[in-house]
Amino acid sequence: MLARGLSVLRCFRPGEPELQLSEIARRADMPKATAHRIISELVDEGMLERGERGLRLGVALFALGARVPRQLKLRSLAFPYAEQLHHVTRANVFIFISDASGPDAALVDAVRRVHGGGAELGTEDEAWASVQAATRIFRAFAGDQPAPFPASWGESEGDAGRVRHQGFVAVRSATGAVGIAAPVLTASNTAVGALAVTGPQGRLQAVGAVSHLRAACAAVSRALQRTPDMAPAR
Repeated sequence: MLARGLSVLRCFRPGEPELQLSEIARRADMPKATAHRIISELVDEGMLERGERGLRLGVALFALGARVPRQLKLRSLAFPYAEQLHHVTRANVFIFISDASGPDAALVDAVRRVHGGGAELGTEDEAWASVQAATRIFRAFAGDQPAPFPASWGESEGDAGRVRHQGFVAVRSATGAVGIAAPVLTASNTAVGALAVTGPQGRLQAVGAVSHLRAACAAVSRALQRTPDMAPAR
């Protein structure tokens, strides 16, 4: 039952705030009646919530995740460098952590551009580009056996080696938003975190941003390597 409950929670992907019962059952490969029963229990525990168009992840799940020691430690190490990176690039800067169950990127924190009297959250395209760039970093730096890029990305497995060699990934959305990510590495050269800078094409100075980004990630990596318990057990 625990495994089935986790399979339901893992059906939710970045950019998909709500899912219908039928889609959850399909992705979790279980009958709709079974999915309905498990979902009801997860809703009772606050791990899922009922939204206007389906089910969504619940606040109780967020509160539990916010207490993860590895996330808290990475944020404390990386946030000062993220602030410096924001200052020199004037871009949105995101801190990501890798999912121990796979190469997906999970957002830890962000330093965002300020426009007028408040924070400029940036476009959805910028957020998409940052997640895609960080996920590609985690796939390329996933230990000794890099995870292959999905065919839908239009890249070959050899691109993982190229990413490892150059030390960063740049992604551009269809509307021109640019996301650039670089890894935070353990001593064994596995990425447990990543920093990403994003901005509209033409406003983000990519060459300078890459230089500053790699320097920031190298500094966080050195701090990380003095904290060996940050590396997840696999």
